[in-house]
Amino acid sequence: MQLSLGAATGSRLSARHEKPSSPAKLTCVHRSAARSRVVVQANSLDSKGLFSSKSSLLGPKGPSLNGPALSPSSPQQSNLPTIDDVALESEAGVDYTKLRDLLKEGQWREAEDEQRAKLIEAAGAAAQKRGWVYFSEVSSIPAADMKTMDLLWRAASNGRFGYSVQRELWIQNRKMWPKFFKAIDWVQGENNVYRKWPTEFFYKEDAPKGHLPLTNALRGTRLFEAILEHPAVVEQLAASKGSSATPDWMK
Repeated sequence: MQLSLGAATGSRLSARHEKPSSPAKLTCVHRSAARSRVVVQANSLDSKGLFSSKSSLLGPKGPSLNGPALSPSSPQQSNLPTIDDVALESEAGVDYTKLRDLLKEGQWREAEDEQRAKLIEAAGAAAQKRGWVYFSEVSSIPAADMKTMDLLWRAASNGRFGYSVQRELWIQNRKMWPKFFKAIDWVQGENNVYRKWPTEFFYKEDAPKGHLPLTNALRGTRLFEAILEHPAVVEQLAASKGSSATPDWMK
């Protein structure tokens, strides 16, 4: 009898008898699972999902914290266009040229400012006057605009950043915000408190998957949820996977 023991995550025990003339073999593999509890500390939620340049998460421009641009030799995901091939379509009359150029140059911090400005612009006159997007205004952002913004981020990062990438991770974490924020590395420390904007976020190509673009969730997740549930974002994720973006357990 042979016994083999391996260590990894998960838990499985299997036994197998072989019939050849040699003595029967019993193989056992035991794996111990580690579980962790995630708690996010934040201010009390309210009905406003703010997306404002005056907030502590998405505030005034800070120092440039950009990492290098993607190397030209970096492999491109087969289902993604190059950033130069992304059509800058807009049904809201928004010009995405500057956002494309900043992302192309690897100016992630500046692109983050531009992304916020373009989302506000695409949301309409009320959001522009107010300076931030109310969660109920997200549904009025045209699909073409959401698609353009998402594709630019995905193309520039080789599929690491963008709203549809964040949606995928959100679904993988069963839409549980504490787990999701941990997965995209927006919280830190034993108590998982939000990172301070802008210095504690990562503006580089090898930042954790889904880390960018930022959305203010300090005073609630309704805005972020509205973005991740936007029909264009749902469609983009499904298209990137070539199938339904909704897992079986959510159907």
